[in-house]
Amino acid sequence: MKNKKKIALNSLFNFAILCTAFSVWIAVDSFRTGDIEFFIISGVIALLILSAGVVFTPCVYIFDSEGLTLRYVFCEERYLWENISEIEMNWERFEFGGSPRANLLDLFFPSYSVYADCEGKLYFFMSGNIRKTLRTKHLIKKYWDGEITGYFFEDAKKAIDKRRRKKKKYIAAHLTDEIVPMEREARAKAREWLKPYEAELRQMGLTIRCKYVYTVDGWDEYNSRPDEGYNYTLVIEISRPDEKDEKRIVVFSEDLLYVRLGKTAYRGVENNLAEELLQQTLTRELREIAKIGFEEYINK
Repeated sequence: MKNKKKIALNSLFNFAILCTAFSVWIAVDSFRTGDIEFFIISGVIALLILSAGVVFTPCVYIFDSEGLTLRYVFCEERYLWENISEIEMNWERFEFGGSPRANLLDLFFPSYSVYADCEGKLYFFMSGNIRKTLRTKHLIKKYWDGEITGYFFEDAKKAIDKRRRKKKKYIAAHLTDEIVPMEREARAKAREWLKPYEAELRQMGLTIRCKYVYTVDGWDEYNSRPDEGYNYTLVIEISRPDEKDEKRIVVFSEDLLYVRLGKTAYRGVENNLAEELLQQTLTRELREIAKIGFEEYINK
């Protein structure tokens, strides 16, 4: 079956082209009236706007069943739906620091941020931002199995959606046939990552304990799968054997999976940086423990 593509225009790119045309018109008119200084200024402005629009701004967004492409004049930025962990609204939370990718343009040209690894080469000006229009919103909902986050009234929306899901739970619960194997595989990988550190800790007279929890919004922690989007998180505890005092237990954590509620099932995306981040943290901290001793380490 042919993978049909849908195209949406970038409102910011169109605006840049209009501004360029207007600046060129002013420059031509200034040249006709003999105002050479204004002609030069208008020409430079037109050139700058055109260059910025053509080089740094996607001209169209292309949606298909496999992913999303931000097409520039000279290159493209590609994301696969299965690798997108979150799509976030930028502008409504701009003044409150809600989105790390929000910028001043989002006050005038609202955008969505796509959180995923880019397929192919990622240039410095590629940020995974899609300008919000009725069409881009419609196409995201059509192709992506998830909910857009980042709205100003998101907490109230979450509460309403959760209440609705509870009422409908007896009719259709979200399927876990995809996410359960992903969680199982994530645990298996984590055990392999930690084996070298277990041996090193035993030589220091320390033990390492692991638990896997479900975290929501980076704060709320659950031992069972919540009826909302969550992160599947590895929590590492390092201490003396049989230690019960929480103040004498060193705790590290890292998200292994980013999980969202799709239309019918839980959908997960692996955190590809988890192993690297864990290794960096444990290597650094164990080196410090070996240097100054565990007692001094927990008391510093």
